[in-house]
Amino acid sequence: MQIIESINITNTMISMIFLIIVLVSALKTRLYNIRLIWFITCVCLVMGGVTTYIMADNETMSGMIGSKYAYICSKSFFSLMAPIFSMYFIETERESEKKWDGAFWLKLQSGIALLVVMFIMYDVNGFLTWTAFFIQYVIIIIMLLMSSKNIVDSLSFLIGACFPIAASLFGMIDGRYSIMGFGETVMLVIVFFGYQADIEKELINKRMELSESKVSLLMEQIHPHFIYNSLQQIALLSEEGSDVRQAIYDFSAFLRSNFESLTESGMIPFEKEMDHVDLYLNLSRVSVSKKFDVVKDFKVTDFSLPALSLQPLVENAVQYGIGMSSEGEKITIQSFEEKGYIVIRVTDNGHGRSADLQTQKKHKSVGTKNVAERLRLLCNGRLEIENGFGETKASIYIPKM
Repeated sequence: MQIIESINITNTMISMIFLIIVLVSALKTRLYNIRLIWFITCVCLVMGGVTTYIMADNETMSGMIGSKYAYICSKSFFSLMAPIFSMYFIETERESEKKWDGAFWLKLQSGIALLVVMFIMYDVNGFLTWTAFFIQYVIIIIMLLMSSKNIVDSLSFLIGACFPIAASLFGMIDGRYSIMGFGETVMLVIVFFGYQADIEKELINKRMELSESKVSLLMEQIHPHFIYNSLQQIALLSEEGSDVRQAIYDFSAFLRSNFESLTESGMIPFEKEMDHVDLYLNLSRVSVSKKFDVVKDFKVTDFSLPALSLQPLVENAVQYGIGMSSEGEKITIQSFEEKGYIVIRVTDNGHGRSADLQTQKKHKSVGTKNVAERLRLLCNGRLEIENGFGETKASIYIPKM
């Protein structure tokens, strides 16, 4: 009996130490997402179970709240970990774009957790309680086998789930052993290492995609025909006797800004992006065939966005909005807050149907695709384009941080 108590106490103390380490590491993780929130909830539940077990085993503390009540709380915390971990796994699958009925699995696991609580409260045979724990983690194994991941990617989940199952089997054999907290702790430690590996892989993939998009971005922004047309217009201005100094300054600053954007690995202030937009608009007005007004309506400016994400949208409005319409003459650039997002919207009053033209469709399918990809990778943002009968709207949505 003394040996069993020593084993239980040792497992409990080791579990608490590892749980604290994992919790601190998880809280220090820079990339927060729904998966991590579910994981931290799992760690807190197991910590609650381990803590109440220590209280139940301590005469002073158990006298304050009641030993039986403390044991009930301990087992309840342990049983609630399975449904929350199921949600963590489902969120992992959703990030892989596989649809899961989260409500079904949550109800199933929560129902079994409720049975565990009822078994403990009414002093039902302990074998049934441990069997319920066993079923919970068998269900998690089934979910793993149903997942979209191959066996190698699911290895950390599978190995981790084996420990609570082993703890349940120990409980079935001899109810005096109480190592469920230890089993769930080892599972969370293994899964956390797997989570860290997934994040590292995701960051590497994002870096590769961003590197590829930078090259594509440069090719999109530095159009040979744009450089040729700009130089031609500047030459015409010099022939007319106009002052071409400012046009040359704007042209060189525009090129420099484009090349500097390749060194930007993160977000830049909105004002800096607008400086680049203004340079482009100044160059566009050099051509006598392009006369238009620009209306700026900024409700918010203190935010950041990916470099060269707004300028391509303004270029589309100039070249393929009002540029292909005899009636279009105004471009509106807005920024405002809406439902937890910062929205930057570019609107032109050219014919909305002009988006169906092959030249415009080809340009937008390439240029806007790059913008949308950079928004997704850098800030979890998105791009939406609406074509109407009198205008075209391109809207950037950036989550408020």
